[in-house]
Amino acid sequence: MLNDINGYTRTCGLIGNPVEHTLSPVIHNTLSMVLGENLAYVPFHVENGRLEDAVKGAFALNLLGLNVTVPYKSDVIPYLTDIDPLAENIGAVNTLVRTETGYKGYNTDMPGLYRAMCEDGVKVKGEKVLILGAGGGGGGGPLRSFSPGCRGCGESRSHAAVG
Repeated sequence: MLNDINGYTRTCGLIGNPVEHTLSPVIHNTLSMVLGENLAYVPFHVENGRLEDAVKGAFALNLLGLNVTVPYKSDVIPYLTDIDPLAENIGAVNTLVRTETGYKGYNTDMPGLYRAMCEDGVKVKGEKVLILGAGGGGGGGPLRSFSPGCRGCGESRSHAAVG
């Protein structure tokens, strides 16, 4: 059950297309309830060609932040007022944090992947790496941000990228 929603409730959400399948609201709303945060997390289906409107509308409606999923992780960048250097290097964001003037974009996908690899003892320095999928900053280039000397290659259904 959600916290009581009232005039002090902060709203966060997920923008993408499609979003109907996402479990993110269950996860985030459960966490906010357990932590006692007055927050509601909602998925927002953004039609093709309406991304700029969605970002501006979210800011106008005082949304605290947004997660970004397919197909907008790279497309959203022009509508941000700031971008984290890592996300800029990767060329994709998945997290928008509200600032005074708009949203700042971050990429938590690559740091999460790298942390999991380190925890599992996977080392890529000096190794050839194949990353399947080129969406959201896939390909070898982003991995080099964490492990210089790694030579990466990304493969997807639509194209191959060598980093």
